[in-house]
Amino acid sequence: MARAAAAAVDGEVPKHDFALAVRIYRQDIKRAASKVGEFAQELSTAFKTIKKNANIQPSAAKLAFKLDDMEESKRDDFLRSLNGLLKELNIHMPSDLVDQAEGKEREPVIPRRTRPNLAAVPLSDGKDEDLADGEE
Repeated sequence: MARAAAAAVDGEVPKHDFALAVRIYRQDIKRAASKVGEFAQELSTAFKTIKKNANIQPSAAKLAFKLDDMEESKRDDFLRSLNGLLKELNIHMPSDLVDQAEGKEREPVIPRRTRPNLAAVPLSDGKDEDLADGEE
C-alpha cells in the first residue's frame, strides 16, 4: 500500500525531523516495548501453566477470559455472531465414546441463558393472561 504524501501547510511540504523521531523512540517507545516484553513473558508463562496444570488449550482460555471481561450486550452480540459462523462452517461439539457410553447428549458449543418470562397483564375482564402464550 502506498504511503500518503505529507500534507502541505501553506503550500510548503513539512520536512522530516529524524532527530525528533529517534529521540521519541529512545525515550518512549523503546522503554515501553521493554516493559511490554516483560509482561508478555509473564502472560505466556501463566497460559503455559493453564495448559499444563488445568489441561485447557490456552487459546480457548484467552477467548473465555476475553468474553468474561466484555460488557454483556457486546458479549451477546459476539456470541450470536460466533454461533452463526460455527453453524455456517458446520463446526459442532464432538461427542466421544465416553459420552455415548454414559448416555450423554452432545452439548451446544454456546449454551443459552434463559431469560425471565413476560409478565402477566390483567385483562379488562379481571383475568391474568401471559402475553407469551399467544392465546386470546
